Amino acid sequence: MIVHLEHIDPTKNMYRYYQLYLSPSLFNDWIIKKDWGRIGQKCRHNFREALSFSSLSEAQSALEKYIQAKTQHGYKIIETIA
Repeated sequence: MIVHLEHIDPTKNMYRYYQLYLSPSLFNDWIIKKDWGRIGQKCRHNFREALSFSSLSEAQSALEKYIQAKTQHGYKIIETIA
């Protein structure tokens, strides 16, 4: 699953995006990875913060918390790919 969020505010010259990836790993657990950056620029990866979960339900719960935190800071969900 991929969730793409954007925060655009032309008055502040703010054109940001944030992507969350939920995927299975090679070790039968689930991982959440994050990319972020300025729209139109090279993305930044934060794989040190890639989180591992033993079950899909735990990973989905954590993903929802990340989405909620970002939407509280002005990001809007643009696209969700299952």
